[in-house]
Order: sequence, then structure tokens, then C-alpha cells
Amino acid sequence: MRFFTAAALLLASVPAVLGQNATLLAGLISLLNDAGLSQLVNVTSQVNTSAAGPSVLAQLSSGGTYVLFAPNNTAFQQASSRLPSDLDGLTDLIAYHIVSGNFTGVSTNYTNTTLGRTLLSDPKFVQLEASGEHQVLAWANRSDGQVHVLNQLNDTIVTNATTYGNITVYTIDNVLTIPETFAQTVPVNNASLFSTQAALSLVSVPYYNSSTNQTTNETLFEVLNSGLHGFTLFAPNNTAVQSVESNLTSLSSNQTALITLFQNHLINGSTVYSPLLSSANSTSAAGEPLTFVLNATGHYVTSGNVTARIVQPDVLLPNGVIHVIDRVLVNVQSDPSAASSA
Repeated sequence: MRFFTAAALLLASVPAVLGQNATLLAGLISLLNDAGLSQLVNVTSQVNTSAAGPSVLAQLSSGGTYVLFAPNNTAFQQASSRLPSDLDGLTDLIAYHIVSGNFTGVSTNYTNTTLGRTLLSDPKFVQLEASGEHQVLAWANRSDGQVHVLNQLNDTIVTNATTYGNITVYTIDNVLTIPETFAQTVPVNNASLFSTQAALSLVSVPYYNSSTNQTTNETLFEVLNSGLHGFTLFAPNNTAVQSVESNLTSLSSNQTALITLFQNHLINGSTVYSPLLSSANSTSAAGEPLTFVLNATGHYVTSGNVTARIVQPDVLLPNGVIHVIDRVLVNVQSDPSAASSA
């Protein structure tokens, strides 16, 4: 009875918000209940009472094309202690489960990924380069033949797919986690060169703060964690760092060279997700060219005379993206003029 009551409460306020599209939402709610996704209906009914909730539901029921990643009842039960306790937080969480666009027939095999923009744009969770930008979600087929939502704290699998009108419903076995900060994300993604606050705090870089119109020296950790709005970082994994450990040790006493090395792993001001890399040859924060190749063996990035393979693409952050690579881009050359233009 509780779930039918939740659906009734949700639909009670629909006409004022959605007008003629109330029928579409009613049909979707019926489909979710029939599919055993009653907890999602219950949570969505709560979201509908928040300030932004009706707007999110209006978008979903606008007649546009969307993908709804729908956690099953067990997923909600397992995540009960992690769910936001406030309505605004629940609204943001539900918004992150809805992707805008038509992905019919789109299928990628990891390490290639499919990406879509979600309805999540709350600046508390999204600090990308453009104001009002929406956070993305990434998914792909893994070697087990199943579709996985990528870079989640809990491995998340699409267990069923169905459609209602222009809405595709992907049933998933976990509640999704909204991308967390650089400090929270990197240590669990095997990117040791950039994995600790201590290591990154050894490198100071000039940072321009647009809100104060001042340039100050900040640690690279602080810049990546909360300073930059929009960046792409190529982060070498443990094996990559170990293979050039002697080179890195020799650079440790040369702050200028160390800064340049880090900057040649970074695109400043642009969040470039993996499907866009091959068409977006870029300039690093040190002013050096970064070039990309995608072929049958994988996705590669080159800086100077070093080419690395992207082994874990699209590690999502509130303010950028990380691609984990299998080699350190040992390039200490720089072009200040090109860096300034970039």
C-alpha cells in the first residue's frame, strides 16, 4: 500500500507541473512498479516535494529522449545509510540517474566508453568550466558481456533494459555515486603519482583566482582539488611510476622541471572526455602538444617522445576528468607562450 500511496502522491501534483504530460509520467510509474522498482517510485515521490524536484520530473516527462538508470529495491536498501537525508540532496541524486539523449544502438566495449549528460547541474556537485554545465555518466560493456556504469564506488551492472515511450529504463544493482572530489577519488583509482596530498603539496604552481583577480602560488593538490573549474589530467598508475622512479628522483631537487612534468600531464580549462580526445589535439598546461591516437589496440596520448596508453578512462570529478595511463609522460619541455594561449 505504501508504494501505491507514494505513486498517488507523486501524480497528485503532476498536472500543475507537467500539464498534458502527466499521462506519460503515470505510465512510467506503472512500469517501474511492475518491474519491482517501487523504492525508486517512493524516493521520487519525496523528490517531487523539493524545490527543484518538480523541474527534474518535468524534464523527464517532457517528451524528450532520456535514459533512466533505475536502482532496484535491493540497491536502495543497501544504500540506505548513504542516501542524502535532505530533499535537495535526494533531488540531486535522482537527477544524476537521468541521462539526456538517444542512445539506441549505441554500444561500446571498455576501454571505450559511452558518455551522456545527466540532469545534475547543482553547483554544489558540478564545477566544470561552463556555468550551469551538467555532470556526465559513463558506461560500457565489460569482458563479462554486461553493461557496467563506470568508476563507481560499487561495481554497478545494468541487469535489465526496457523502454516506455522515449524513455529507456536501465535497471541497475546499485545506487549511483555522484562524482567526488579529487582528494576522495584519486587514491582508489591506482594513480599514485597524483595520489597523495603530501606528494602534490610539494609542487607549487601559479594560480589565477578569477573571483579575486589575483595570482598566487598554490599547491598542485589544492588547484586540482578545488581551484580549477574544468581540467583533464593524465594520471600515471603505480606501475608507470615505478618504471621511471630514478628519473623522478633526479627531478625532485629541480622544482621548475617537476612543475613542468606535472603540467605536461594536464589540460587546463577543458574537460575532455575520452570519446572526444581523438578529435581534440590539445596543448598541455606547460604549452606542449598533446596528441591522441585511437586504434584497435587502445587509446593513446603522446607528449614529447613518450606515448602512454589510457588504461582507465573517464574517472569523473566535480570539476574535471582523469584518464589513468600506463606510462609517465617524462617531458620537461615547456612553451610559456603556448601555455598562456591555452
